[in-house]
Amino acid sequence: MMRLSPRGALRAHLATLAAEFGTAGTLLMALALLIAAPAAHAQAVYPSADDAAKAFVDALSRNDEGALKHVLGSDYPRFIPTEGIGEDDIYQFLGAWSKGHQIVDDPTTGKGHGHATAHLAVGDSGWTLPIPLVQVAHGWRFDPPGASSEMLTRRIGRNERAAIMTSLAYLDAQNDYHNLTQRYAERFVSTPGQHDGLYWATAPGETESPLGPLAATMPNGTLPKEAYHGYHYRILTAQGAHAQGGAHNYVLNGAMTDGFGLIASPAEYGKTGVMSFVVNRDGQVYQKNLGPQTARAAAAIRAFDPDDSWQAVPQP
Repeated sequence: MMRLSPRGALRAHLATLAAEFGTAGTLLMALALLIAAPAAHAQAVYPSADDAAKAFVDALSRNDEGALKHVLGSDYPRFIPTEGIGEDDIYQFLGAWSKGHQIVDDPTTGKGHGHATAHLAVGDSGWTLPIPLVQVAHGWRFDPPGASSEMLTRRIGRNERAAIMTSLAYLDAQNDYHNLTQRYAERFVSTPGQHDGLYWATAPGETESPLGPLAATMPNGTLPKEAYHGYHYRILTAQGAHAQGGAHNYVLNGAMTDGFGLIASPAEYGKTGVMSFVVNRDGQVYQKNLGPQTARAAAAIRAFDPDDSWQAVPQP
């Protein structure tokens, strides 16, 4: 059973996300550990990109804030998120570095494309540090401003993959709920004292709900910064003509017994995600870019109805 909680099978899915994308977030936020009072530090230029990378790693390993500002420039916190993460995140990066590292040239730069740029790759997974290295007149230096858009792209990708996995977890939760009640839930969070949603508070010895307490962060109306991995979710109670079986209402005689659907849309289009997703009990997730007016477009979708404008998402 998948649960939107710190335990259960969903944790394993999100651990996979963390393994694939997490280093980007945790390492860069771990730089907060090295920031103290503002100080003037001119950014260093190094003979080679490899020398710049070694200086960066040396500053991290020595927990030397002055050296880090020398490597990245004193104003790098303007471009790189530094909300508090622990020392374990630095150790994670240093461990990946010790497994292997290399400078990877960016193919779209160089002759005819302005200054050459490159990235530092660490570990054995192909992960690259999102702070670009750029070649300047007298050598190489890091480019913290260039990290902003790259980190946004990675965050969006991470959130979108989490939305797909959460949609699949929702399928399992609805099936678990059906096994308990012979109907599907029309709410994420139950009415107090009731079991009419996918999550309810449990007393000792009581059957656990299909979803955990983080279900409260899923519905529309949740603040963007509190939305579950940057996405809003809404249960669909009908399907349209483009769904297998044709158009019909899932609710019969006041109970949702003939299926269920879901739509997931970015809490902030272009910041927390780009693609929106729909799924029903058949388990095939579809995606579509609803554009800058995603919130309005998603709110208008009342049924699972993936026409040709929706693209099937390969199973993760």
